[in-house]
Amino acid sequence: MDPITVTELSQQLKRAIEAPFANVAVTGELGNYRGQHHSGHVYCNLKDEGAQIRLIIWRGTFERLRFDLKDGLEVTITGKLDVYIRRGEYSLVATSVEPRGLGGLQLAFQQMYERLSAAGLFDDAHKVALPQYPQRVALVTSPTGAAVADMITTARRRNRLVELLVVPVKVQGDGAAEHIARAIRRLNALNDALGIDVMIVGRGGGSLEDLWAFNEEPVARAIYDSEIPVVSAVGHEVDTTIADLVADLRAPTPTAAAEMVIPELAQMAELVQEYRLRLTRGLRHTAELWKERLGNLGSRLQAQGPLNQLRREQQRLDYLWEGLQGGMKHRMRASREQVAGLGLRLNALNPLAVLQRGYSITRNEAGQVIKKASEVKPGDVIVSKLADGEITSKVTPRRS
Repeated sequence: MDPITVTELSQQLKRAIEAPFANVAVTGELGNYRGQHHSGHVYCNLKDEGAQIRLIIWRGTFERLRFDLKDGLEVTITGKLDVYIRRGEYSLVATSVEPRGLGGLQLAFQQMYERLSAAGLFDDAHKVALPQYPQRVALVTSPTGAAVADMITTARRRNRLVELLVVPVKVQGDGAAEHIARAIRRLNALNDALGIDVMIVGRGGGSLEDLWAFNEEPVARAIYDSEIPVVSAVGHEVDTTIADLVADLRAPTPTAAAEMVIPELAQMAELVQEYRLRLTRGLRHTAELWKERLGNLGSRLQAQGPLNQLRREQQRLDYLWEGLQGGMKHRMRASREQVAGLGLRLNALNPLAVLQRGYSITRNEAGQVIKKASEVKPGDVIVSKLADGEITSKVTPRRS
């Protein structure tokens, strides 16, 4: 037997191994997963309880995955065996990766839900109420699908006064999520000029794969950041997307979204009529109240007018004058009685009154009252005051 080289043996093994396993499906658990290599490829292991095999996921295959890989994730790998003869190693090269149990999209949805929920994108605190009477509504959807036609028809039937702005976007396939997110952000950036009150973002029904653009993070982030209220209207009522959970309001269908956002013109007219009647009644009641108040104010003003005030002051002055006169009469009467009493008392105390009863007052020449005989001597001149006049006398010696 002629010997062969190691390379020749490796090449024979490569052909012998690769051909039978050119298309194989293998289940196992991911191990030693470290994310993408700088080249974009992924190198890890696929293992079970008894063995493991090197797994290669090329960059193109990896970027098509909707879900995240991690150690311990059970997957089914469809691919082929590849022998790397330089190292004498064989590997399983994946052409598709599917999680076991859940489908790839279901797992991707679950992972996206958990990540965005933890980030607070589904919290009610950031959701805002829709305006009750919008004037301009933007429809972010495919311009050719049945959904946009249904929304326009419904809107026109309910209220032709509401303006519709159709913003055409790609709603399915590669790049659709970025296209939708870009349209939402652009409408917000231009809204000072556009004046959009509400935005409906959605599309008609389809498979989970068809609706997947509305489950991607760029759309969720754009809806969350939108200052314009967003209504999500994706698929049918049974379909739930990440966009539905982030939006300010979820509509079961695009048609239902138009019904929820656009108020009926007939109902608005009835409401306006009701408000008009209520306003008329209110104004009439208010006018009656003001009329009554003005009448009261007129009476109060008339009562407080200068003429009435003058009359009241004149009346007050009359009362004061009457009181003053009565007081003066009383005081004069009391004074007269007091004066009469004092006159009697003075008359009683008047020494001249005593003279009427036969008494006299005697003074010397100096005018001093003589109270004792010893106060005079013979030859002194004295004057005696009587009731009806005076007598001048000269003191003479007493005769024995």
